[in-house]
Amino acid sequence: MKPLVFIILFCGLSFGGIRGNAQTSQAVLGDTLASDFEYLVEMLESTHPDPYTGFGGKFFFRKAAFELENRLRSTPHSMQEFYDQVSVFLSNIRDGHTWLSSPAPSGEQMQRMLPLRLKVIPDGLIVNGLPKTYRHLLGSRVLSIQGDSLQAVVTRASRLRACENLYGSYTLVCNQILHEKFLHQLFPGQKDSLCLTLLSPDNRTEQVTLPLESAEKAYADITAFVSTSMQLPKKQLEYRYIDKEKQVMYINIDMIYGRDNFEFMYNNGWGGMEQLDNYYRNLGMKMPADTLEAIRNLASFSETFAEMLTEMKDNRSATLIIDLRGNSGGWTPITLPTLYQLYGPRCITVERGKFYQLISPLLLQKQNTDLAHFNRDRKANWKMGDYTLAVEDTTASVPTIEQLCRDNIYMTSVPHLLAAQNGKPLYTPRHVFVVTDCNTFSAAFHYTFYLWKLGATVVGVPSRQAPNTFMEQTMFKLPLTGLQGSISNSLQIFLPGNDRRAKTFYPDWMPSYEDYKKYDFDSNAEILFLLEKLKKEF
Repeated sequence: MKPLVFIILFCGLSFGGIRGNAQTSQAVLGDTLASDFEYLVEMLESTHPDPYTGFGGKFFFRKAAFELENRLRSTPHSMQEFYDQVSVFLSNIRDGHTWLSSPAPSGEQMQRMLPLRLKVIPDGLIVNGLPKTYRHLLGSRVLSIQGDSLQAVVTRASRLRACENLYGSYTLVCNQILHEKFLHQLFPGQKDSLCLTLLSPDNRTEQVTLPLESAEKAYADITAFVSTSMQLPKKQLEYRYIDKEKQVMYINIDMIYGRDNFEFMYNNGWGGMEQLDNYYRNLGMKMPADTLEAIRNLASFSETFAEMLTEMKDNRSATLIIDLRGNSGGWTPITLPTLYQLYGPRCITVERGKFYQLISPLLLQKQNTDLAHFNRDRKANWKMGDYTLAVEDTTASVPTIEQLCRDNIYMTSVPHLLAAQNGKPLYTPRHVFVVTDCNTFSAAFHYTFYLWKLGATVVGVPSRQAPNTFMEQTMFKLPLTGLQGSISNSLQIFLPGNDRRAKTFYPDWMPSYEDYKKYDFDSNAEILFLLEKLKKEF
């Protein structure tokens, strides 16, 4: 049997960032910024499993850090300039979980924007929203920007912010090129507009120049949008049948969060209750003042899943569609009970991949423990700075579901429901599909991968996260500027290094541009594509 992974994977869900207090345009003394950057470098070297390789080795990491520290010290910089330069430095690590937060305070006037929306598809970027004058260009492919090929632009973008693969670069351009500050980083000297060369759905090449406008005007000017012909569940953990025969169940999962992980955090003194407040805001609900009441009022991830599978079992439903598009993560352990509900004990023994943590002060602080207790709980004798490498125990018995729940490896608010399965799946549909896009990230990506390993079919757009990459958010705060951020504290290896999916996890079924065109670039084209293919192949 494979050794148990005694780690809690809290991964990458962004609720809009943590804001700094200083004005982004106000100059800050060079010594202040250099001191904070020096602290960040120390945290990287003590916490990150490998900050060096992306730079070409330890010497080149130190050389790049030395040069940036000297530039920062030599002259005052604004907080925005500090953030931009540090982000360029961190981009070399190619790690979506290691970042510095934006310094822009919430009360600052929003920067100018382009009246444009883009979407990542498997073979590039298409136009998803723009002024009504250009309605005929909805669904057009982006060929070039400011005269540079799309490939050249995404390569340049990946040197400004961390990207783990091509789809990370596409996502970065898709989301950030709309904003003035990033646009000026990509195209220094560019002033008040952006020129795109597009290939329209009827194969005509057309150039469009869009102005930078106030955010309010840009939002108002985007009057031509790609819409949808489908009425799917939209709320977190909302599910229902999408066919009259009750054979196709659909569940929408926006975030890998639920009552389960917040109970764990509260009971183990992990703090971080601001995540609870943010979760309530993302649900569109007002959080009760009493923390325990707020936690109790939330739906349990695994309890909701059990209710859905029970309904499917009663109707002998053949197909389950799990929609993880736009899901940027949360807590991986709360997904594991649902694997047991779907597949039974088989999910305990299947090889899901390996995680190796680097033991550091930040890691122990995050887990509200010390080295002695960390070692005691894992029956190990590691030192600070060690990786959690261990000899595989081939004689260990397969743990029971009760043990896994008790140890919070399978994290659930309803362990009795899993025990009541008596070692059998609650219900296994004939077909399980997982729908992904470029923003299916972190814990949501883990969920995708684990379901795939157990036999699910993945449909949609590749994730911006690599299967073999760095993992886990470990928060830090710069002592002088107060900016916060995250450093990965573990390395995950999901696939052999020479596997074609090791850095880009290509779905089993990927719609082509012609497929999107066939469905009029519907915002749920991936679901329409799946349903048609399902009818043809099964």
